[in-house]
Amino acid sequence: MEENKNKNIDAFLKKHVQEIPLETPSKDFTKNLMQQITIEETSNVTKYVPLISKKVWGVIASIIAIFSTIAIFVPFQKEEASLLDKIPEIPVDFSFLTNISFSGLYEALSISNTTLYTMLLFSILFFIQAFYLKGYFNKKLH
Repeated sequence: MEENKNKNIDAFLKKHVQEIPLETPSKDFTKNLMQQITIEETSNVTKYVPLISKKVWGVIASIIAIFSTIAIFVPFQKEEASLLDKIPEIPVDFSFLTNISFSGLYEALSISNTTLYTMLLFSILFFIQAFYLKGYFNKKLH
């Protein structure tokens, strides 16, 4: 009985679908569609807005400049012992690192080794991140 009911519904649907006239798009359908797409592309939704504005970049650059100036002109105290000497029970001997000295580069500049290594590491990581993000956003835009 279920099969008979399904056949009747199927026949009814076939009959009515065949009676429905085919709709044709208007003469300027493609032109109107492309105009709508162009309007959507220029809307504020897809407008590029940088994550960090130019004002914030200026503030970041001035803070870095201030700290760099302070690091250059303010004398720091010499460290009593290196951080590697304070780490207990390391099986690898890092004593060769105490022979590395940057004091001969700029004699008037007195920056602790920790500050110098931190600034160097920060600079390297900053440039790596900048190039990575630039490539990422270039791929995303194209």
